[in-house]
This record gives sequence, structure tokens and C-alpha cells, in this order.
Amino acid sequence: MRFKLAIAAVMLASLVGCGGGGGGSSGSGSDSASCTPTMANPQACNATMSLVLVDGAGAALAQLSPDRAGTLVATVKNWDGKPVVNTVVSFSTTDQVKLVPASGTATTDANGVARIGLPAGANAGGFSATASASVKGSVLSASTSYAVKFPQLALSALVPEPARLQAGGNASISVSVTSDGQPYTAPLQVSFTSPCVSAGKAAIGSPVTTQNGVARASYSDRGCGVRDVITAAVTLGDTTVTQTGAIDVLPAAPGSLTFVASDTTNIALVGTGGAGRQEFATLRFRLFDTTGNPVSGTAVDFAFADREGAQASTTGGLRFNPASATSSADGTVTTLVTGGTIPTSVRVKATVRGTNPAISTLSNVLVVSTGVPVQSRFSLSTAIGNCEGWDYDQDECSIVTAQLADHFGNPAPDGTAVNFTTEGGNIQASCITGQLLESTTPLGQSTNSRQGPGSGMCSVKLRSANPRPTEPYTAPADVEPGKFSRRGRITVMAYALGEEDFHDDNGNNRCDNCDDLTGPEFLRPGVRTDVPKGHDLPRDIYRDDDESGTYTGGEPCVGPNASGRCNTPGDGKYNGVLRSPLQSGAAPTLYVSDQLVQFFSGREANFEFLSDKFTCPVGGAMTVRFHARDLNGNPMPAGSTIRVSALFGVVSAPVAPAEIKVNNYVLKVGNPTPQPVYEFVVGCPSSGSGRLMVELTTPVSKTTTTATRPINN
Repeated sequence: MRFKLAIAAVMLASLVGCGGGGGGSSGSGSDSASCTPTMANPQACNATMSLVLVDGAGAALAQLSPDRAGTLVATVKNWDGKPVVNTVVSFSTTDQVKLVPASGTATTDANGVARIGLPAGANAGGFSATASASVKGSVLSASTSYAVKFPQLALSALVPEPARLQAGGNASISVSVTSDGQPYTAPLQVSFTSPCVSAGKAAIGSPVTTQNGVARASYSDRGCGVRDVITAAVTLGDTTVTQTGAIDVLPAAPGSLTFVASDTTNIALVGTGGAGRQEFATLRFRLFDTTGNPVSGTAVDFAFADREGAQASTTGGLRFNPASATSSADGTVTTLVTGGTIPTSVRVKATVRGTNPAISTLSNVLVVSTGVPVQSRFSLSTAIGNCEGWDYDQDECSIVTAQLADHFGNPAPDGTAVNFTTEGGNIQASCITGQLLESTTPLGQSTNSRQGPGSGMCSVKLRSANPRPTEPYTAPADVEPGKFSRRGRITVMAYALGEEDFHDDNGNNRCDNCDDLTGPEFLRPGVRTDVPKGHDLPRDIYRDDDESGTYTGGEPCVGPNASGRCNTPGDGKYNGVLRSPLQSGAAPTLYVSDQLVQFFSGREANFEFLSDKFTCPVGGAMTVRFHARDLNGNPMPAGSTIRVSALFGVVSAPVAPAEIKVNNYVLKVGNPTPQPVYEFVVGCPSSGSGRLMVELTTPVSKTTTTATRPINN
């Protein structure tokens, strides 16, 4: 036991002699003195940290406010009180606020001090700030508590300048921010709004930053025209203070009335409406003041332009309702026009009530008609009747256009569908009248048009492709009278739902007593040679591929085709919408149609000269006449260029005309193939023999075919 005590005494004496041994400094501090930890205080040799909150003058601070920020000061020292320098100190706070700098860290200076800015946050209350650092592997920390308090703010009365604002004018809106009756000079953002601003009838600069406690906003009238209550609001911390004030905005006088649109330009006669044919049109006008802003709450009166005063009806019982309307918030007024019993065109006049001179405008023209296409007014055409389509495929060999009109000659309404079918090549399936751009066609459909709204027209592409009619070739000279070779001739048909026509003997715009074929208005022969019984249309139509004028097996048939021979007859009655008396029950479906012949012309020409010998008299002139046909005996492609030249030795003879363009040939079904003769005149030189050359170049493939003949041989 005595031995153990002796050993312990020796070890304790050794530790005291060492004076703490490894107690070196951190940074630039000195550790010349010795430090000895004891069992009672084992941390005696550790560094220390303190944290205080001070104001800008360095005085202790316990409370922050928006206009009084603080600084957190952390001091790090060794055990002997000497500073720990160049050590990173991290700061944090329980308040949701960004420290300055936002990194939340600072480095101790030569005095062992690190500082960071602490502003007031957005919430009032008590909070705690903490600083921490690591010195020689030991983590030091210190905390301090502080409070955040916000001043009680107030807003003064709003001051508009001027208080009474002219229409379209500008005003200044000012408000003062105070605390305890004194201007609150710290910059704050003040927001402004009002009912007219929310409605888009006024504009105000918001938010605005205060200067020396005053916020000024610019107010601009855009058609408010009433007493506008303005609300100002300022937020400090979690408290928002508001104040209201009013500015009187004078209404602007009506300045202009414009016609905006009509939902349709075609109105069906009363009792004739149906799918795609409405018996009314909604007209929309818009009223603006002298500053260009919409005017609301103003009465506008309507009248027909062909009538004096505010008459609500015109020719044939055409009417509108209401006779007057009050403009809405966006300045819009509307009226509804309904069709009468007589086809006509009309405009509606709108006038702002009580204006002197009167402020008025006219609508677009409204057409009142049946809108149902009839057979006698169905027309089909092709842009290039002899396109260069025999030898190769063209995406657009030609454009085929259908034009439709009703009994009164008015264009079929926009949206009328027209179907197409072709014997050769391929054609887009349908188009819609009045549809302008191909880009409006739904994906996967071929419905398009190149004519605009209200035209009653629409167009589709015809593409040259197989099949191409290739029946045995017959030379033009061998074709029997009244017949022709069908090689390269394509029948194209277009059709639409329509109605029968009639001849209006008494001019009452109705088909009277048209229950059977004995009615004189229905019996009168129509324009179609294939309708022998007046206007009574057969229920079937067919594409006349062989151009025989009668149905041949294999030709496409559209209709009920009850017999299988595409010859379902009409019912002997007029079934149109203008029947008098009106027919009960649904009328049978009728098709109106038209057909044409399209040439797919070849690119290589065959020349047939009308003279076997060419003689050019000295000093005179020689006429050259010839046919130019493709390999099928059809016209060369439209737009092909034909030139003739004559050379006598090295001398070129004058030729007139310089060139001839091949015409565009558009044929009806059954029309014979044209056989144009091309004629040139050659001026003859003084003497000698020569050489005649004919040259034809096609417009698309630029294929050139030539033929030569001797002169004076």
C-alpha cells in the first residue's frame, strides 16, 4: 500500500513539472503561460466564446425594429484571455430572417471578434441568436436572446390631384405613412388598387416605394367614368394597414360606333331553315368613347337601312329584335335579325341614342335566301383542262372548282359540303364552300377550298396518277363522226345535297300546286337534257365514264339505286323548301351534280402538217399550218410553247408570230376532242432552199419535241 502511494506521488509531480505541456495558441495568440487542468475543472485550458447584440454605436441592444437593426458580436479567446484570430464563426437565429452577409459566417479579427448584421424579420416576438466555432477540435458556442417589435403604422387620407378627373386624363394619388403621429421615414412599399383598375378601365402605378414617408402613384383613366374608390395598403411585419379614398372620373362622350361581326351572312327564308341554314343572324356592334375606350350603359337604337325611322320590319317581313340595346361593360350591343318570305339583301343601321350629330354605323350586307343549291345553278370547272399528267404523276395537275347557288341565284351558304369523284388519277374527297385555307382542314381530311367566305365556291386538287384510261388508240382521222378516242380523257364528277328547281310563273317565290307534274311551274322543262320530265330530278346520279349519256355497268352510282341500273326515278313532285303549301314529313334526299372532262396530256408532240410541200416565193411569204397532238391524239398540255424557225443557208427568215401558247381546253362530258390548227407566216429571202423547224416545249417537264421540213425542194 505504501508502495502504490509513492508511485502516484511521483506521477503527479511529473505532471506539475510539465505545466500542461501541449497548451499552444490558436492563430496569433501566445501561450507562454502554463495551464494545468484539474480534476475539479477539466475544461480550465479550453478557449471561450461570448455573444452580444449591439446597435450601431456599440451599445448593448435587446430589441430590434425595422428602422433599427443590430449587430451580433462574437468574441473568441484562449484560456488566458488572449484573442483567437482568423477563426470562422457561424451565426444563426430562430427568426426567419437573412443575416448580413447572407452566408451567416464571419472570421475573427486581431481581437478575436467576428461580427454579422441582424435585421428585424417579418414577425414580432422573442428570438434567440447563436454563434459557434471550432477551436483545436473543440466546438464553442454562445447564445443571446432578443426581441423584435414593429411600430404601429397609420395611413393618412388619400389625396387625389385633381380630385375631379376628365375622361382619359391622369391624376396623382398620394398617401403618408406615419407612426405615433410622426412620418415613418424608413422606405416601405405601398400598393394601390380600385374597382376600375380591376376592370381594366383605369391604370395605376403599384406598388410605390415611400420617400420620407410619402407614397405617390400615377392614376390613368381608361373609360372608368364613375366615382372610383382607391384603396392603399402597406404591410410591416405581419400587420397590414389600409386606407381608402375616392376620385371622381368624368365619363367620356360616345365617340364612335363600329360594326363587329355577324354570325352568318346568309339567312334562310322563314320556314326554309335546316341543317347549316339558320333563319336568323346575330349582329354585334361596339361603342367607344372619344378616348378609344369602350362605353357601357349607353342606349343604341336599330333600324333597317332601307327604312326611315325605327321600323322593326322591312320587305317581306324581315325583322330585328330588340329594337334597342344598352351597351355592356365592353361596349357591345347586339340585335337579332330574322328572315322574311322574300329573298332580299339588307343592312341594319345602329345609332347611339341622343347624340347630335348622330353617331351611327351600318352592318355588313345580309342575304336572305333559301341557301339550298339547285341543279340549274351547279357549275364545275377545272383550272387546267389539259394538264401535263399522262407521263408522270403531279401533286397538282389541276384545281377543280365547284360553284353552287340556290333558286334565287345566291351563293350556297358557307359550310355546304361538296363531294368529288374521278375516273382517273385521284382527287381530294370533298371541300366546304367558303373555306379559305387548306391549313384549316382537320388532320386526316382532304376538305379545303381556295375561295373565301360567301362565295358559294370551293376547290380541290386533282392529281395525275394511275389509273389513266388506256383503251385502244384511234387516230383522229379514223374516228367516226360524233365519236372520239377516250385515251387520256378523265371524267370528273362533283355532287352535293340540294333540291329541285321550278319556274316561278307568278313571281311569288313559291312553287304553287307542285304536287305533281301537271303543275305548270314544275312541268316547265329544265336546263338538263337528261331530265325529260321538267324539273323532277331522278334519285340516282352516276359518273359518265364512257360519256355515253346513259348509265353503263361499272360506272359509280350515287343514290338508292333501287334497280341496280342507277335509274331510280323522281317522285313527280316538287320537294324543295319553297313548296306551297308546305310538305309534311321529310322530303327525299336529292343530289345536284355536274361533270367535266379532264385531259391527262402527254409531253411528246406529234406534228401533222396540212401541206406536204413548202414553197417560199422570193420576196414573198409562206404560211405554215399544222396540228400538234400528244400520243393519244389529245391537245398538248396547256401553256406549251410552240415556235417556228426557217433557215436559208446561214440566213434566218423572219417568222410571225414569235410563239404560240397551247390553249386551256375545258370540256363537258361528250364534247369532242378539240383539234386546233397552229399557223405561222414565214418571210421569204431573195432566193435559195431552206429548212423549216417546228419546236414545242411543255410547261412542266420542259420536254421539247421538234420536226423539220425542207423548203423550196
